Amino acid sequence: MIVTSNQDVLASWLCKRIGLTPSPNIKCIGQVQDDELVGVVGFDGYNKARVIMHVAGEGNWCSRSLLFATFDYPFRQLGCNVVLALVPSGNANALHFNRRIGFDTIVTLQGAHPDGALILMTMRRDQCRFLSPRFGREVKHGQENRSTASA
Repeated sequence: MIVTSNQDVLASWLCKRIGLTPSPNIKCIGQVQDDELVGVVGFDGYNKARVIMHVAGEGNWCSRSLLFATFDYPFRQLGCNVVLALVPSGNANALHFNRRIGFDTIVTLQGAHPDGALILMTMRRDQCRFLSPRFGREVKHGQENRSTASA
């Protein structure tokens, strides 16, 4: 089930796992399985052209419906041209996940993370394959969406 209510709970869950201090403007989408929050995608730093995406999940947390909602929000609802992701170089799982869903590596920022480097990754609207209706439907505030398919 996809959730967008309880933004404080979603942001806290996400930020605790990735070591982020959220801005007051962070917006989150959560994935709930068996009544437990198992993944959150957060969006921050919106400037009308781009937004920065932050992700954390546990186990098999990512569904097709979540991927649809994740990219519907910045590209269709906010009208962004590009989504940015800053991934610590030592986080092999996050780097693999981002590449698998279509992010491109743009640059490695040496010394930009306490553990070493940050990898700047981007996804442009025209390269996003998750806007297709086969991945789900638009999720509005408070609306729930169920999916049995996993990403």
